[in-house]
Amino acid sequence: MREENIKRNSRKRLNALILLVAFTAILLIVATYAWFSTQKNVTLGGLAGTVNVAEGLQISLDAKNWANEISLKEGEVEEFLDAGKTLATPYAGRTNLIPSELLPVSTTAQQDEGIGLGDLNMYRGVNESGIELSEIKNMTTDESGEEKGFYAIDFFLQNSSSQTAIESSINDVLRLETNSAIKLNGGLAKESTGLQNTLRVAFAIFDEDTLLSADTVVGSATANQTTILAATTGEDRQITDVAIWEPNAEGAQQGTSPSITKYAAHVDYIVQNNNRLTLSDEDNPTNSVLDSTGKFAANTKLPTYALTATSVGKSITDIYDWDTGATTNGLVKQNTVTTDNTGVIAAPVQLKSVKADGTTDFSIAPGKYIHMRMYVWLEGQDVDCINYASLGGPLTIDVGLSKPGSAEDEEEEEEP
Repeated sequence: MREENIKRNSRKRLNALILLVAFTAILLIVATYAWFSTQKNVTLGGLAGTVNVAEGLQISLDAKNWANEISLKEGEVEEFLDAGKTLATPYAGRTNLIPSELLPVSTTAQQDEGIGLGDLNMYRGVNESGIELSEIKNMTTDESGEEKGFYAIDFFLQNSSSQTAIESSINDVLRLETNSAIKLNGGLAKESTGLQNTLRVAFAIFDEDTLLSADTVVGSATANQTTILAATTGEDRQITDVAIWEPNAEGAQQGTSPSITKYAAHVDYIVQNNNRLTLSDEDNPTNSVLDSTGKFAANTKLPTYALTATSVGKSITDIYDWDTGATTNGLVKQNTVTTDNTGVIAAPVQLKSVKADGTTDFSIAPGKYIHMRMYVWLEGQDVDCINYASLGGPLTIDVGLSKPGSAEDEEEEEEP
């Protein structure tokens, strides 16, 4: 009898161990892939922050009220706009998207994915079985009523330029100023998840090549709100260039909890549990990005291969195969301007176009009123975009835009 009891207890312990191992395996599978398995467990919302511009530029939400700064917070915007208008509809035909929550989407914003279209194509898939992604669709054109899950906010720039620049059509390069940063509100518990590493911000210029009429020149007596809106908005508008900012893209952690001043590009949990990528030799020369075992470190800057129209309708068996599977699955490298692990910029960073190899200057026409659209989203194809990171919280984004040649630049050059 005693032996039977021992055997019975041993079997129970063995069965319990098997169940524990199986449960642990399930937890790892659930917790170590991108795109948030339920698609609905991130509650990052409540956008706040500002977009401000330096000398030579002014900014507006309605092409009528001009200032050096606009607020992105609902409620404060009314002070800037005409009475009765909101961030969503400050003028007739406004197409802003203000989501109730941010959800993972993906885009390259490149030719025919943004450039040449009226909006950026934003794609989303369903991930229910490990590293597979299926049911991929274009959320920008989707009419199902499903939450789009990304911000899209229109604004206008008034670009004052010299007469020489205007006559010679010398474009002004745009850059991010040092006050540009993205922050998840909610303290270390929120910021240590890695969610801040998945954020992207895109700046889209509309109809840059057609804004040549005299009545939209800065300083022209006829350049009123009606004229500017007629020249820069409408159903036939077209994006002619895009730049994508990827904050928190690289860098090592400084300090230890609760006194961390900078977070690593990838938190420890992701490095230890979600560390699987297949990169081409071009992306991983001499094992400088992934080590010899195929792993990346906490401070490693990684490329991102985003979804495109070719991805729609496909069932991608391995979303981390960014080598042999990239072309097959319609994945294309996202050309971004990267900043370090806090999003705080040490020196102004020149914006680059998503065109070609990502080295083309992102610039605006001289002496014109420019219509721009700013997108904010969580990049689902980012390796940090996993369930563990989806705790969420309010988002604060501050963007500073400037162009070289400002008084501030001249003062810096004169310093001994």
